[in-house]
Amino acid sequence: MKPNPSPHERVKVGSGVQLTTRDIAILEFINMFGFCETAQLNRRFELRCPRNYQVMNRLIKAGLVTHQRVFHDRPGIYRLTKRGAGFTDLPPLSRLRLGNYRHDVMVIDLYLALRQRYPEAQWVSERALMRDKHTPGVGQRGHLPDGVLLLPEQKSIAVEIELSMKGKHRLERILKGYSAAFDYGAVWYYCSDAVAAYIASMAARMPFIKIHRLQEWLT
Repeated sequence: MKPNPSPHERVKVGSGVQLTTRDIAILEFINMFGFCETAQLNRRFELRCPRNYQVMNRLIKAGLVTHQRVFHDRPGIYRLTKRGAGFTDLPPLSRLRLGNYRHDVMVIDLYLALRQRYPEAQWVSERALMRDKHTPGVGQRGHLPDGVLLLPEQKSIAVEIELSMKGKHRLERILKGYSAAFDYGAVWYYCSDAVAAYIASMAARMPFIKIHRLQEWLT
């Protein structure tokens, strides 16, 4: 995964704004997932207050980023405008999946944990998988993982976060789909304590599936 860029190298000049390599990396990081919270930006780019707000306010004033409060008990989030997304390989996020908000936040947190554990790896987000129409999903409905971890000299690893029980038949279809998806060398499930044993029992005869307890990775 990419190291933190030099924050001062100037690489892009727009109408009235000049961006640094770190600015571009921030835009790419936000749009990889569609949004992110301030604490996640701080972790990814080793930012601290008040510097983090100075950097983000400059991008907001340049019309590249928006900031909004979604839930009263959660921090605000950053998203890219259409102009900001033009500096990345993905379109801006059209709408938040409010019902999946907690899950999607934890996907970002897990990415940051995996990035720390496997700095040499690359990450392909679900949004990038959806963009790449040539990338097949698994199962009857083309299920996509929450992300794909690319480790050097290894086959791709599909990464899934499960916080709640899926229906038995739906989970069986997904697991069988992974059995037939030869693009993946392994599937790593990161589960809440409530569902870890359930998924482990469903995947007992599938040695390519590894179960992790999510909380152990996020603490």
